[in-house]
Amino acid sequence: MAAIAQQGDAGRVGGHSSASGERVPFFEKVCYGLGDAGGTIVTGLIANFLTFYYTDVFGLAPGIVGILFLSLRVFDAISDPLIGMMADRTNTRWGKFRPYLLWTAVPVGLSCFLTFQSPDLGYDGKVAYAAATYFLLALSYSVNNVPYCALITRMTDSAREGVACQSVRFALVAIASFVVSVGLPIMVRHFGGTDIARGYRDGVAILSLAAVAMFLICFLFVRERVPVTGAEEAPLRVAIANTLKNDQLRLTFVMTLLLIGIFNTKGGAALYFITYVLGGDATYQALFFGVATAGGFLGSIVVQLFTRRFDVKTVYVWVNLILVAGHAAAFFVPGDYPTAWLVLVGLCCIVLGCTLPLHFTLIQLADQYGEWKLGMRSSGMSFAFNQFFVKLAWALAGALISGVLVIVSYRAGAGNQTPLSLAGIRLLSTIIPGVMHLALALTASRLILNRATIDRMTAGRVA
Repeated sequence: MAAIAQQGDAGRVGGHSSASGERVPFFEKVCYGLGDAGGTIVTGLIANFLTFYYTDVFGLAPGIVGILFLSLRVFDAISDPLIGMMADRTNTRWGKFRPYLLWTAVPVGLSCFLTFQSPDLGYDGKVAYAAATYFLLALSYSVNNVPYCALITRMTDSAREGVACQSVRFALVAIASFVVSVGLPIMVRHFGGTDIARGYRDGVAILSLAAVAMFLICFLFVRERVPVTGAEEAPLRVAIANTLKNDQLRLTFVMTLLLIGIFNTKGGAALYFITYVLGGDATYQALFFGVATAGGFLGSIVVQLFTRRFDVKTVYVWVNLILVAGHAAAFFVPGDYPTAWLVLVGLCCIVLGCTLPLHFTLIQLADQYGEWKLGMRSSGMSFAFNQFFVKLAWALAGALISGVLVIVSYRAGAGNQTPLSLAGIRLLSTIIPGVMHLALALTASRLILNRATIDRMTAGRVA
């Protein structure tokens, strides 16, 4: 943390004025975090419930769900860079990135609500409806989240303040994740009773309204302080080329693919694991998700204790190596010990909760590194590429879950589970995420965003 503190005290990276290193008020950090808490409502619904909803409530085949998730990523490859360029070129009286939270609040909430509807359209009609609504949700979320993620680069250029903002952000994200993962099963049971589709409809409606409110609060109370460097004038070709020349950003894109893939694989498989391996009912589901979310909240707070002594990259690598060992050990824990699994989940999620503040701090540092090395900063484009890899991770995780379920001949219902299907579900929650954590640790180890590099960036000396 010493090097990061030095960078924050210096107050400038890449030639920005010292005003960009001003302390961000705690209230504003909370409002900034609410912007991603609203986004987490959307991603939490996608990661934890959408695959299960499509297969066990809406009635789609697992293979169709996997194809659906993958096919929309082709569009993202075109749309996300355009969104990033649009954000970089935006200049309003409210700022560059902040206005998108106002403009997209209602579209995101509405498309999220529509995605969890169950119209009686026949099988082909259901497939078409799922494709259309998921497309609208993914597009509106990108237009919201790409500028939001880039917003931190205009709030402060102090890495110390950046870490503090990310810590508050992901503490609130953990709370939002808790509300979704614990609250939705309760609302489904309360509003729907035996009509699960109705329960999802009403529960998602409430959560979508909450997300809209959070986006608007973030827009109202966050400020952009860091001066614009003129990157918004660069043509699309130049902005893309400069982003891809940044070798540190390229590594963070791979890391994003792996980390979000881990969260979505574990989240998407969780209901199958709880229901069929652990034999948990709705109450146990809520308890399981509650313990997981509480662990994530605690991890996002305690991670700062480690970054005060070690640099962010080193902590990130070791956190992932610990998770490799934890997931491997969890594979051998029997499913008929539900209380033991709650303890394991809590411990795992404390460690896992450390990853997100570290990860997004590394992305912010990689974005600043690009300006230091290449002389141009296009944060919107940087986070647009990152957002593409986020959604690619959604798709690959959905396809991975669907593929494993197809291979093990999964059929909905406790009475239809075989030893093979149970083994496949167990792999999705243990060994497969563990392998992905190993790949993540190896990728992160190649970053050069250590203390020495950050000190040189602070001093403005180009290698």
